Amino acid sequence: MDYHIRNCRKFFSFFSVFLFIFFSCAQNSADINQSEMTVVFEYQDEESLPSARLCAFVESASDSRRSGLLQLSTKKDGFIWNAASLVRIKSGDKFWTGYTNFLMQKNQPFPLDSYRILIQNADEKEAEEIFDFSYDSSFYKLKASEVEEKMQNLGAVKKIAIYDENHILLYYGELKDNLSSSRKIWNVYSKANYFNVIWQTKDNTVICILPKQLVVPDEND
Repeated sequence: MDYHIRNCRKFFSFFSVFLFIFFSCAQNSADINQSEMTVVFEYQDEESLPSARLCAFVESASDSRRSGLLQLSTKKDGFIWNAASLVRIKSGDKFWTGYTNFLMQKNQPFPLDSYRILIQNADEKEAEEIFDFSYDSSFYKLKASEVEEKMQNLGAVKKIAIYDENHILLYYGELKDNLSSSRKIWNVYSKANYFNVIWQTKDNTVICILPKQLVVPDEND
């Protein structure tokens, strides 16, 4: 695995969807303009509690392809995560680098803590940022059937991700009326095989990926 998690006292081992666009310019410095973190809760079925993973990204003014290491750590609990196989995204004139699969042992909640995020580029130049991260950790105890009411109360955004049988993303975005049933999805995307309903809080700190649903058109729909 390309990550590990370490506690200072003892050692132990998403949504979401990203578009990847690369840029050809090369830079020699590491820098951080801003950082963003999201806890992704993913449900395998309606009755099980979710698994959780942490996504962390930093925005840089330089070419993100030269980033070699991203390290995340917490102040109070002393957790440290390292990731070397990073995701790179270019959006307009912004470069984002991050990792989407930081984990806690036995699916323990990610701490509500002060986090330090450090990025090192290929020349081993480093930049860091320290910030407080909080999110609604009650989702660890919610089943899939309880997510919608909770998210509606939070004023969250409801989206949908549609895939073909090879797990290729066909659509990710607003859950419109023309995508509100298997038949309607099939009418728009004839190669669709399954979809996930996805809820996202307004502050982007929590994403819930609900259980996979097969696209099986109902003749009566």
